[in-house]
Amino acid sequence: MKTQIQRLSSSKLFYNKWPYKVECTIRGAVKVARYDLTLLKAWCQGENNTKSFYFGYGDKNINKLDLLTFITAAEPFLKREDTQIRAEGSHFNIFCKDFKVLEHIDNNLHRWIRSITGPTSVEEFNFMIDNGHKKRLCDDLPKGKYKYKLFFKTKFPQDKRLVFASWAAKYQDKLEVGGVSERWLNGKLSWTQSPFMYVEDEKTLSMVGMFISGYVQKVEDFIPRNTISTA
Repeated sequence: MKTQIQRLSSSKLFYNKWPYKVECTIRGAVKVARYDLTLLKAWCQGENNTKSFYFGYGDKNINKLDLLTFITAAEPFLKREDTQIRAEGSHFNIFCKDFKVLEHIDNNLHRWIRSITGPTSVEEFNFMIDNGHKKRLCDDLPKGKYKYKLFFKTKFPQDKRLVFASWAAKYQDKLEVGGVSERWLNGKLSWTQSPFMYVEDEKTLSMVGMFISGYVQKVEDFIPRNTISTA
């Protein structure tokens, strides 16, 4: 029986470009994105030759007939300029911008879709397109108070991180950094992926920016959904 599709709201564009993400699951999905479709179809139909034998490596549980049906349904979206494909293992994701294309994807691939994520209104769609990756929609501000999420550059030298951590400790009511990012900032880790901190307001953000000029990767501005009509 087909699992009910989850309809999820998104907070920002995927890969700074796509408002919609369609997540499908099927064994062998990664092969559809990686290999020649003619050879893959032949393999699904039971043909074995020197060019297609490797499709079966590590995938004893693939339903070849189902995969062949999926390939036929997904093929119209694989090489379009207005879509993007990402696949890993049994997960096959399609990103798009146009709602009509989204409907077409939904119609073609409905039986394999597990979730569709995107804006929930025209206002949210327009907001994402207009603001790109700089502003991030949310139901509520993080921790109920933080307006910004600041990402540090990973090349931030340890001696400068320690000085900044000491300075930031004086503004704990306006700044928050925790977990792995806190350990990295205090010199307990030499590297971590995407270290960040929360900042309460624009004035504090400006202070942080001046203190660590050159070591800010990016800043996301949180915008509550119920304010976008006037944002």
